[in-house]
Amino acid sequence: MAKDLAKLQQKEAKELQRRQRQLNARSNKFYLTYLFMILSLIFIVDEIASTISIQFQSNIVEEFFVKNMGMEYGQGLAIFSALGYITYPVTLLIMLYRPLADKYGRKPFLIINTFCMALGLFIVYLSQDIVVYMIGGTLMGFMVSHDMQCVYILECSSEQTRARNYSIVKSIAILGTLLVPLLRQTLMQNIGEQWHIVYLVPALIGFAMTFFALVFAKETNAFLLKRISYLQTPIEQRQQISKEQKEANSQGGIINAIKFAFKHRQLRFLIVACCFFYLASLATSTYSTVMSKFAQMTEEQITLALYMYPVGNAVFTFVAGMLSDKIGRKPTIIAMSSCAIICYTVFIISGVLAWTPFITGFAIGGFMGSYWGAGDTIGSIMFSESSPTNLRSSVTVINTLINGVMGGLIGVVAMILVPIIPESYYGYMYLAMTVPGLLVAILVMWRFVGETRGIDLKKVTGTEWDRTSNNQDKGE
Repeated sequence: MAKDLAKLQQKEAKELQRRQRQLNARSNKFYLTYLFMILSLIFIVDEIASTISIQFQSNIVEEFFVKNMGMEYGQGLAIFSALGYITYPVTLLIMLYRPLADKYGRKPFLIINTFCMALGLFIVYLSQDIVVYMIGGTLMGFMVSHDMQCVYILECSSEQTRARNYSIVKSIAILGTLLVPLLRQTLMQNIGEQWHIVYLVPALIGFAMTFFALVFAKETNAFLLKRISYLQTPIEQRQQISKEQKEANSQGGIINAIKFAFKHRQLRFLIVACCFFYLASLATSTYSTVMSKFAQMTEEQITLALYMYPVGNAVFTFVAGMLSDKIGRKPTIIAMSSCAIICYTVFIISGVLAWTPFITGFAIGGFMGSYWGAGDTIGSIMFSESSPTNLRSSVTVINTLINGVMGGLIGVVAMILVPIIPESYYGYMYLAMTVPGLLVAILVMWRFVGETRGIDLKKVTGTEWDRTSNNQDKGE
């Protein structure tokens, strides 16, 4: 036992010296500039990896199921959607993978995540059957959920510029997805069967950014300071502290978080609002099919629409980020959810009336920006600001679970309907499955949820909204 302790002490002493050297290494005055350039390009690869398979959904179904297997499009789409559920167990690895960055640092996982996203894109580029495609798609899907570039942006920015830098870089990344329609028009030449080639360029960019991150990115000071403080604490004292913290935070854990959330008014109604809100998530992954089958748009028209998609997305994403601190969380969620309804309705009407593809693309981009702007405000901000410190991390997991469960349920309903509903009715079906959930979510937010802007995260207990009065009933 003493021998093992001595080895551990020796190992940690070496790491402490290394971390101190990293912290003391001087950065030139241009470091943050080129770091943010690298992070922006990585963010673009992340955004493309997140959405590219959605944008090529109809092409993927046509090749792997209609052409290769002789199925009808609706049947193929249902099976393709069902295959997505097979990858759900892989997401459980997040609980093991994500905490590693707190021990080993941000930089290794910035490199690993970027490389694996690029590798997933490259595997899809090479895929000739659904099995190989699923391997690449699963690898991409797992890595995009970690957003290590976001951690870098937040930890390398000052408190005064953190939110601004994040919203600016994310907006730039969304605009960077203009690369996809550009590649559709040039390399793919709007020929549906050549969709694979579009995956190649972002894959190559990802591989290049992996190299640049390896060479130029430094570990974040926030991690280094935290890690050095940990290593400087004697092991015996650290073990005692861990025991005391465990006793002090015995309420932690997902089960206790769920019990706490349902016991208190604010979190209880946030959960209710999210259950309805995420019923609309189906619309975020089916717009390619709507454009192709419902609106009968050609590949060229879809390409033109996708030029305006990131513009609408970036504009509404930026607006949501700015509004949250200006007018409050609750008004932002209500306003952006209302915008999402309007934008998606315009998207469907545009398909029915055969409006210019630019309107179609901007409308669905506006829907995506509005929808996820509201979703981020609910899940990332309001859940955190409505929870006590010792349960905050566990409570935010509830939002992730609701997203997966409700998205999965509405996806099952869609899988049942798409083989039996004519393709010319797909748009109406998705509209009918999108708007009601958002409307109910807006009503719940307006009537029962309280504002959290400006609340002190160190003092919040989660019981502040339990008092019953007319004002509380209105969520004020």
